Amino acid sequence: MRFLLGRTDALGDVVISLPVRERILSRMPEAEVHWLVRPYAAPLLRGLGTVHLREDGQDLAALLRAIAPDAVLNLGHRDQAIITAARAAGVPVRVARSRGRQIWEATHVLWNGRNGTGRPEAMNVLDFLKPWGWEGGWPAPPRLVLDAAERERGRADLAHLPRPRLGVATRSSGSSAYPSAAWWDRALAVVREAGWTPVILSPPEDAPLPPADLRGLLARIAACDVFLGPSTGPTQIAGALDVPTLALMGLTSNRGPSRWAPLGRRVQVLQYPPPEADLSGGMDRLDPRDLLPHLARLAQPEA
Repeated sequence: MRFLLGRTDALGDVVISLPVRERILSRMPEAEVHWLVRPYAAPLLRGLGTVHLREDGQDLAALLRAIAPDAVLNLGHRDQAIITAARAAGVPVRVARSRGRQIWEATHVLWNGRNGTGRPEAMNVLDFLKPWGWEGGWPAPPRLVLDAAERERGRADLAHLPRPRLGVATRSSGSSAYPSAAWWDRALAVVREAGWTPVILSPPEDAPLPPADLRGLLARIAACDVFLGPSTGPTQIAGALDVPTLALMGLTSNRGPSRWAPLGRRVQVLQYPPPEADLSGGMDRLDPRDLLPHLARLAQPEA
């Protein structure tokens, strides 16, 4: 059976969707899992299935006829044209959320909401496997793949930086909560005084290193001793690379850890003090010194 997983939104959303592939292959090892993603996200999935590009203006129905999937799972609800094209291409099983025209064009519609449920988003995407009875349960932690040459490339890029190295993402490209630039100035001074060497890796315009492609960013994250960042793609990537990760999270249910915390086994979460004010400077109430005990625990070698 051939599955096509459509995930055409942000990098972090692609990472969160990796457990769908793992669940399919754990139940049907002979299955083929294909991805449909935006070009910027495609390098993320190297070694994790066949990847197809979702580009503007393309004949999506023709692409789906060429791929010939038995099932299309539109994991991101905003790109509703995927289900329209899947229907036109005659895909037998089309799974989508109850958004817009997908309600009439999908063969299986997910009606349950996600906000305020207390379920991580990686569990929510497993709901798309309901037609086969494979939904439910705790998702396997997402895992990204780097080869030996890429890991060596990351170590070489950061070789001039003393250890312990703290990789940092300062802000999100989406609507997630993150501290201000002034807060980061204070926080980086605190961690330097504590003996860390912080290096901003994301966003690229804030990074002191020469620009790197997405695979280069993965390699640099993997070369860090600990990674620190808000709810954003690089923080999800760090968790999926099994890098010890401290995630700074908001308080509201649709931005907090119950839904968006990375699921890596070496992840800790730190939230700022109440009251809630995720997008109004609330994260600046976090005392940068509160980072230090978490970073020290994460830096400890595994038993």
